[in-house]
This record gives sequence, structure tokens and C-alpha cells, in this order.
Amino acid sequence: MFRGSSSVALDSKGRLAIPARYREAILAACNGSMVITLNNTKERCLWLYTIDEWTKVEHKIVELPSFNPEHQKLKRFVVGHANDVDMDSSGRILLPAHLREFASMDKTAFIIGQGNKFEIWSKDQWIAKQAEWLEEPLDPSAITLEMEQLSI
Repeated sequence: MFRGSSSVALDSKGRLAIPARYREAILAACNGSMVITLNNTKERCLWLYTIDEWTKVEHKIVELPSFNPEHQKLKRFVVGHANDVDMDSSGRILLPAHLREFASMDKTAFIIGQGNKFEIWSKDQWIAKQAEWLEEPLDPSAITLEMEQLSI
């Protein structure tokens, strides 16, 4: 559903305008009701889901055994920081201050489609991560069976 990337401005209140090309699909899918949360890796970006997609993800995470420290950490970061957000009539969502702070959001962000969700990055973090990823050597051991079977 969501693909591509866009540079977007954050206003002084911390609102981000969803790119126009996605708005109709979001309204049709969830009437503008979405959930934003932290990324569960060491990357400082946010994840934005439609409410229906979030419900699927949240259910899978909540079902993980809490006695496993990694599972509990995932629950704390992803579910514990999840916030409901609604797209307004201008196609904007309000990014909660603590999430903007986590992701070092200031005036410009990049919204990156990931199929079932968006990643939202600060401009500086996005530029730095792209450069870092391009410099990383290919690790053949990191290629999973699913990736090997992918035909592009």
C-alpha cells in the first residue's frame, strides 16, 4: 500500500502533512485513524501504521512471552510508546513531542513507505543512514532464505 519517499515539513506544533498521494488510501482504509510508535531497532525513526495494520502487529507482539528479555524490550518500545493519531482535514498528524525528541525531528522529515507502514526519519538522520548503508559491505551470511527466493 505505501511505497516511495517524500520530504515533508513539520510545523511549529509538530504536525506532519501526510503526502497527498497517500491520503485517499488512508481515509479509505481507516478513516484517518493511525498509530505511531518507536522503531524497535537502534535506528532513531518512527513507525506509522493504519489502525488496522497496527492491530495485527500489536496482537503479534503482545502474544510474545514476557519472560524473554528481548520480547519484553520489544513490547516496551513498540507497544509502550504507541500513540493513536488522527489525520485532520488538511492531511496532517500530530507527532507527540516525546516521539519527535526520540527521532531528533526538527523542521524537515522524510516519510518512507514500507508496504504496510511508513518510517518517519529526521532529515539529518535519513541522509546519514543512507550514506552509512551505502558504505556497508555486503554480508552474504545476512541473506535469508526468503531473500534468496525473492525474484526481482
